[in-house]
Amino acid sequence: MKRFLILFILGSLTIDYTNGCRCAFTPLQNSFCSSDFVIKIKVTDTGKTQEPISTIYHVDILETYRANPKAVEALKLKYLLTHPDGGMCGLPLERDQVAVVGGKIIDGKPEISICNLHIENPQKIEAESVNLRENFSKNCATA
Repeated sequence: MKRFLILFILGSLTIDYTNGCRCAFTPLQNSFCSSDFVIKIKVTDTGKTQEPISTIYHVDILETYRANPKAVEALKLKYLLTHPDGGMCGLPLERDQVAVVGGKIIDGKPEISICNLHIENPQKIEAESVNLRENFSKNCATA
């Protein structure tokens, strides 16, 4: 009984780390239309920024599916920012990974998150290629 009580008390003191990120499911079409940019990238390098602390992905842009004027300028920098280490909605990508990502331009910088459009599976990228190139942009409401 004492062992059970001790284990119960120790188990009660355990604090689990939680991400804190909450994203509502959004259909791919809606994510596409609400993004400032949607691009196919290859990650060439990763790093950290100092202030504010972010993960930076240096990328080659393989294809641009959507980009508003601010995004066209910001994407010339050839990097994307996200929250560090996948925490707080950060999108974890690896060097040499090819992905399709959508995001927002914030303070002139392109930012991505797990809540924005992202397709990391090569088969799904191929399956969605016609939608990304043609169909989705035709169905976006003009603002």
